[in-house]
Amino acid sequence: MKIVVTGSLGNISRPLVVQLIKQGHQVTVISSSPARKVEIEQLGAKAAIGEIEDSIFLNKTFEDQDAAYCMIPPFNFFGKQDLNYQKQALEISTNYVQAIQKARIKKVIHLSTMGAEKSNGAGVLVFHYIAESVFKKLPSDVTVIHIRPASFDYNLYAFMDMIKGKGFLEGMIGKLLYLKHYGLKGLLKGYSGIILSNYGGADKIAWVSPIDIASAIAEEINTQQRGKKVRYVASEELTCQEIATTLGNAIGKPYLKWVLISDKQMTDAFIKIGATDTIAKEFTEMNMAMHDGSLFEDYFKNRPSILGRVKMKDFAEEFAIKYK
Repeated sequence: MKIVVTGSLGNISRPLVVQLIKQGHQVTVISSSPARKVEIEQLGAKAAIGEIEDSIFLNKTFEDQDAAYCMIPPFNFFGKQDLNYQKQALEISTNYVQAIQKARIKKVIHLSTMGAEKSNGAGVLVFHYIAESVFKKLPSDVTVIHIRPASFDYNLYAFMDMIKGKGFLEGMIGKLLYLKHYGLKGLLKGYSGIILSNYGGADKIAWVSPIDIASAIAEEINTQQRGKKVRYVASEELTCQEIATTLGNAIGKPYLKWVLISDKQMTDAFIKIGATDTIAKEFTEMNMAMHDGSLFEDYFKNRPSILGRVKMKDFAEEFAIKYK
């Protein structure tokens, strides 16, 4: 089968490409980076260098393909002040759908997320709702599988500096919270060993490894099933404190705690690292939906019968290497 893969050689696309080539498929990888060309070809795939925002390039690349894996690239939420990510998501999704129809591709795998069924209440994740809405416009004879992964385990790297006592903990709020949980002696020794967010503690979160996402995508590409469907993918379901303990044990801080802060404190923290007021509030809203469980409602109604093989303990080993 001829398959076009977007996402260059990212966390999901790389293991996906490796799997598909091992299965005997002819794979074309789209990347915006010319520097990736040699690396893509070394894996045994064909490199298509260009921008998915370029509809002419996309139409040409999708020609003669049997299946397509489509994803929206990550947005620079914390650096671009004039970012209109919802508009960009709409334009990119529209480009995909037009290229799929022109190439008469009959199987499409779309990378979405939990909460993509919500038109509001999920913060920045609304762009996945927008994208799914566009892909749903494809004709009935086109098989479309929306992959909705749980929270990515590698997003936990964002807490690394905090665990080391940098970033948000340098503020007065962080010091006071650390003092509350570890006492004056711990504070004087150097505050570290705490994760702060407006979700956490006993909140139960579904987590997933990109390796397990790639395996699910490869499975859907190879299946003969037709029609439209949503598939949730998760590796493990844990409370935030269980996650903190697992990471803490791996880095020699078994006392690591995941502590709840207020929504306002969270918004202020996002603004501090470069988000606009609007983006900061939308990220806070996403976290609020994780805290109150509304983000996971549909997931728990349609949870996968089998969870992925990569567990938090496996990720913790990688986390520890980068931490040290």
